[in-house]
Amino acid sequence: MSSPMAALRRRLDPAAKAEAGVSLVELIVVMFITSIVLAIVGSMFINVANVTSNANGTNTRNAVAANVMNAMTKVISTASNNAVSGQDDPDPAIVSGTASALTIISYVDTSPTNPMPTRVTYRVDSAGQVFEDRVAGVVSGSFFVFTGATTSRPLGGPIVSSGLFTYLNKVGDVVTPGATGLSYAQRNTVASIRLNVVIANTTTTGTATGTNGNDPVQITNTVGMPNLILTGTDS
Repeated sequence: MSSPMAALRRRLDPAAKAEAGVSLVELIVVMFITSIVLAIVGSMFINVANVTSNANGTNTRNAVAANVMNAMTKVISTASNNAVSGQDDPDPAIVSGTASALTIISYVDTSPTNPMPTRVTYRVDSAGQVFEDRVAGVVSGSFFVFTGATTSRPLGGPIVSSGLFTYLNKVGDVVTPGATGLSYAQRNTVASIRLNVVIANTTTTGTATGTNGNDPVQITNTVGMPNLILTGTDS
């Protein structure tokens, strides 16, 4: 039987203490602390990844919205009436117009020395992607006709198509399209178009309300058409 002094020496001996190893309680405490640290680090990583992803998504949607708005503004601001054979008054610049689609005659991207009009159509497909279709005008006698091939290009999306185009007369009142779009008389009174470009934060068309985690980007602009001759609007 060992003496009390021998037992005390063993307890104070560093080598003896090292040989004793780590107790079960100490191991459990270390594992518990490690799990807490890993949970904190993992949570921070997920939050940073989500913030980065959301920021990148917002930047992308901003770029798409700006591209759609710039393309439409460029075309609409250079819209012009189109003279037609057998008519004293030219046709309206707007060929057809609804809340989600527009066809217009414009002198966009034309030569200043030999200006030629282009018929431009904006449409939204079932996936919410905006497309621009162009048909270049060709001379037919003293007039221009649009019988050539159509060239198309995507502008981006997904867009919320409802309320994309709002038509305004010369005093700023809304001209509301009928079931089939603007009538001939209405097209003759439209002086500007308000564009409401909403790019949804979904892989489909989404909504403009921000529900279900949706975070759309919205740009609104009213584009005048200073080159128009508005018939039937003088009092």
